Amino acid sequence: MFIQKKIKNYSVKGDKFMKKSTIRTVQSLLKKEGFPITQIDGTFNHATDLYLDEALLGREDKLPSNWTNLPRTRKITAYIQLVAHENGFDAGVIDAYWGPSTEHAYDSLVHLLKYKVKPPLWRDVKPLNENPNHWPKQTESALNAFYGEVGSNQVKVKLPYTHLVAWNKRKKLDYLYCHKKVAKSFVRVLTKVLNHYGEEKIHELGLNLYGGCYNKRKIRGGSRWSTHAWAIAIDYNPSENKLKWGRDRAKFAEPIYAKWWEFWEEEGWVSLGREKNFDWMHVQAAKL
Repeated sequence: MFIQKKIKNYSVKGDKFMKKSTIRTVQSLLKKEGFPITQIDGTFNHATDLYLDEALLGREDKLPSNWTNLPRTRKITAYIQLVAHENGFDAGVIDAYWGPSTEHAYDSLVHLLKYKVKPPLWRDVKPLNENPNHWPKQTESALNAFYGEVGSNQVKVKLPYTHLVAWNKRKKLDYLYCHKKVAKSFVRVLTKVLNHYGEEKIHELGLNLYGGCYNKRKIRGGSRWSTHAWAIAIDYNPSENKLKWGRDRAKFAEPIYAKWWEFWEEEGWVSLGREKNFDWMHVQAAKL
């Protein structure tokens, strides 16, 4: 109780260390280091306190000279900075202050703990620029010329694997309606997804959570027709890939979805998440 009150005394608005997830990360790192952590529960208890000091003591030559007098929150920051550097992540100067470099290094450590591999250098990732189906540019004139008027030319497509309606998972879908010009490509993509991930992994990753295809409406927050109005766009798992979310929150930005995006991009489909870092649920047969 004393230690928990001590942490609160040093907290500031928005202090990351008040999150249980951060304490769980510290506990996980200490356990990985060999300390006998018995519970990774996000509670900064006496054992976590003792092992943290011991971990810092073994690295005190790399710490500020007054490190033993630092508030507990800054000791946690210093520990994260140290471990980040040891794992090849640039946390900046080991000064026990939480800044942008430490934030990025912390996120990298979380990824390493979760996936056992370092995160990809996402700024270096470039979506495939293929277009074997000759999808048009996303202008109304080009889309009308290639696909016809909005709401026309839809066909019923049998899905390679069963979908669930994202907002009503009890409702199963074996068929969907989409534009006839994208139907075969759509099926090819999902067949590759099925062969690569398998049905169990597809369910686990939410690749079967259907969020919509045809919808004769304007683009969200705009006056132009949405690509959904031509039934040439499909949304998946919208609750975990919301419109305004970037790669820091969107599920589909995680590395395990790399093949998912590769299969779409091989056919020329465009992910707004991969191209613009928003609306990660959405993929469309129209070029930006």
